[in-house]
Amino acid sequence: MIDRVELRVRGGGGGDGFVSFRREKYVPRGGPDGGDGGRGADVVLVAERRVSTLASFHARQRLHAKDGVPGGPNQRRGASAPHLRVAVPVGTVVWALDGGGAADAEAVLLADLAEEGASAVVARGGRGGFGNRRFTTPTRRAPRFAQRGAAGEERTLRLELKLLADVGLVGLPNAGKSTLLRAWSRATPKVAPYPFTTLEPELGVVEVGYDSFVCADMPGLIEGASVGVGLGHEFLRHIERTRVLVHVVDMSADDPMVAIATIDEELATFGHGLAEKPQLVALNKVDDPDARAHVELLEPRLARLGRSWLAISAATGEGTAELARRALARVREIDERDARVRASELPVLRPEPRRRRFEAVLGEDEVAVVTGPTPEWLAATLPLDNLDARQELFLRLRRLGVARALERLGVEVGDEVRIGDVTVRWEV
Repeated sequence: MIDRVELRVRGGGGGDGFVSFRREKYVPRGGPDGGDGGRGADVVLVAERRVSTLASFHARQRLHAKDGVPGGPNQRRGASAPHLRVAVPVGTVVWALDGGGAADAEAVLLADLAEEGASAVVARGGRGGFGNRRFTTPTRRAPRFAQRGAAGEERTLRLELKLLADVGLVGLPNAGKSTLLRAWSRATPKVAPYPFTTLEPELGVVEVGYDSFVCADMPGLIEGASVGVGLGHEFLRHIERTRVLVHVVDMSADDPMVAIATIDEELATFGHGLAEKPQLVALNKVDDPDARAHVELLEPRLARLGRSWLAISAATGEGTAELARRALARVREIDERDARVRASELPVLRPEPRRRRFEAVLGEDEVAVVTGPTPEWLAATLPLDNLDARQELFLRLRRLGVARALERLGVEVGDEVRIGDVTVRWEV
């Protein structure tokens, strides 16, 4: 199972605006009629149950959405590109990596696609550029420039798959977890008489009467798994989303209580609420006389654990049906509790905080720096080698209030001003 992958995504660029003038018989002064460009496509991740792993992204580590169509004459607007919808497994967690995917990059959570149909826009397409008809003014009747389409958003993502299961089987290697999953369901995990037979999580549907639950067989944990020994973090991450844990204990071992303590310690050390999850203890391999004797000897100590436990034999099926009924009962208790909590919680609607349209500060080199989506968009898309376009930029910046902010910083005519990635000389 491929459960972690990094990829680069880029939204589509906006279509360029068009420079055109109306030319018709008997219309000598038709004026500009260049159309606007269409918007670039967004990259959207959608959770779908038909997808089970992230394996397809290993061969496709770059996702580029389509660009918008440029505008045309006669005020024809370019078509916006259809969004690029990419199917991912249900349970995918999406992180944005600052620093282009570097190992020490800070990861920011973008989305947790834990339900069928959940979606997240991970890279937005760029705005289409305005055609020249948009730039007409009483003093500029025939603008000969148009705006370029804005570039699409580009970022590096890390996708992590966390299995969604009602019940998770945990325990030391060779405790009999895979055998129990086989006894419970039609899943066919590998079973062999040596440790670490299971190297990837396995899912199975366990039917109990007319009801059922999804069970995940987790690869065996070892001491130190919570701090990354072996593949501990890879395995423990999948347990986070299970609602009930069934701890399978090999009762034929020399001291089964040590196994229970080891797993408890690893769950508690890893955190993320694993130690607080409801837990059933399955005392396995009681078809062995020595193992059954262990159960009888350790019964007082097991009682002090304060957990529900049951002696079973996954190999022969003894006790497995009762264990499945108990696990399902705990899952349904949690369902009812969560439903009551959701019903009692009323949504609180709060207005979004007002966003600042721009900021103007002095950089380390004493050059004024203007940041903000609108100023950066204008500076990046207007053809500033054209005098009219440059005047349009400064006109719009003055309307935004940028001129007043720069005056407070001491900027004078002719001084350099940095707007996003573009440096211009300030004009009034």
